[in-house]
Amino acid sequence: MKAAEIDATLGEISAGQWGMLTAHQARARGINRSNLAHREADGRLERLTHGVYRQGGSPSLPLDDLRAAWLSTNPEKLAYERTADPDVVIGSAAAALVHEIGDIDPLPYRLITRDRRQTQRHEIAYSQRSLDAQDVTVRDGLPVTTVERTIADLLRDYGDISLVADALREATRKDRTLNEARLAQLLAPLAERYGHPEGKGEALLNQLLTAAGLDVVSRARRVLQDAALAEAVQEILAEVAPPSPGRVRAREGHK
Repeated sequence: MKAAEIDATLGEISAGQWGMLTAHQARARGINRSNLAHREADGRLERLTHGVYRQGGSPSLPLDDLRAAWLSTNPEKLAYERTADPDVVIGSAAAALVHEIGDIDPLPYRLITRDRRQTQRHEIAYSQRSLDAQDVTVRDGLPVTTVERTIADLLRDYGDISLVADALREATRKDRTLNEARLAQLLAPLAERYGHPEGKGEALLNQLLTAAGLDVVSRARRVLQDAALAEAVQEILAEVAPPSPGRVRAREGHK
């Protein structure tokens, strides 16, 4: 294969993978490691992690390390082939990083798999678990746990109410709808750990909402801090409130 053909093939592989490719993907198309090593040496490729490269002209993006780690967990398949039926799902703090919620160190990246896996790589930690399809989504081309599943997993993994409350608060500021009913279901197994009756995910959710300042009272106070909104609320209350007895008698006397 000529040099131009190799470069074109590498470009095709990386086009749908954030400018990245794996050595296995290249080999499947007739490109050996010496071809990759040559391009790494002259700067046309940049090694990100073992067996994963980025095109030299591709911009560096915030999630590149996580993307490279995920690609390396099944280096034969292309990214789009894996997102249709994810074999490895990004979870916990790594998923929070993708969703841009919370401020928790995502390393090691928590990767959820169906089968049991082990690794000596310090940047990856595998968890063998079954995930409900409704708790998995694709964001920025990566299969990750949903915001609701991520928040529940953060509480399970880190056990810090205030830390998870911060993530919950930020999740409501991203112009997305939080499925509180589903979140309560996911929190149910953790309820007793935080002093609530067994299986009472709603109680734990309310605790989290209060810590995040998202409970009904806190929301109402924020509304009333806006003078215009407070005035509008007063007008509405005046319209819907039943008339006082004095006003009723006055109306009857007028008749």
